[in-house]
Amino acid sequence: MTSSISNITFGRLAASAFTRDIQKAYAFYREVLGFTKTFENGDPVGFMILEKDDAELHLSLVKTHTPSTSNVASLLVDNVDALHEVLVAAGTRIIKSLANKDYGLRAFVFADLDGNRIDVGQPMKGAAPEPRRFDNRNLTEAAFTHCRLAGAAFDHVDLSGARLTNVNLSGVSIDTAKIDGLTISGLDIHALVRAELARRRGGETGKG
Repeated sequence: MTSSISNITFGRLAASAFTRDIQKAYAFYREVLGFTKTFENGDPVGFMILEKDDAELHLSLVKTHTPSTSNVASLLVDNVDALHEVLVAAGTRIIKSLANKDYGLRAFVFADLDGNRIDVGQPMKGAAPEPRRFDNRNLTEAAFTHCRLAGAAFDHVDLSGARLTNVNLSGVSIDTAKIDGLTISGLDIHALVRAELARRRGGETGKG
């Protein structure tokens, strides 16, 4: 019997971050960002769950951890300017400066003590609709999260390594675009395209 995904209710989905010193990482998230530890495991401790309001973060001890240049999590808040001030005052490294983004968020990116990058955003009140066309744009490793791209058109765009998570893609068209490594909610779109093209070629070969 095959189960339908529509009949499965998803529970919480939490971000994870690796750290070389879990106690120092916990101190940063507690003292600077106000997180509370709700669970820990191991002796010595190698795993923690931290929570603040609706946000949840899992810390895992990996002493050989090397930080990625990609964001490990996206955080939505109700006062992004105030949080930016708190992080700057604490000497936190800001990776991308605070700015109004063309996808409807006022956002910035910071790195924690282990170099884990977190994208922080707040929906802009009265924000103009997202741009309907992305022409001749370099969107390599761009991250679209929690936004609407309905009806948008991508033409002569480099989407290599781009990530789209929880994005409304109704009616989106992509033409003359590089999509190597493009992922949408974790799916490798380039791989799906290659598989579809192979299937079509196989069907043509089988004709006659």
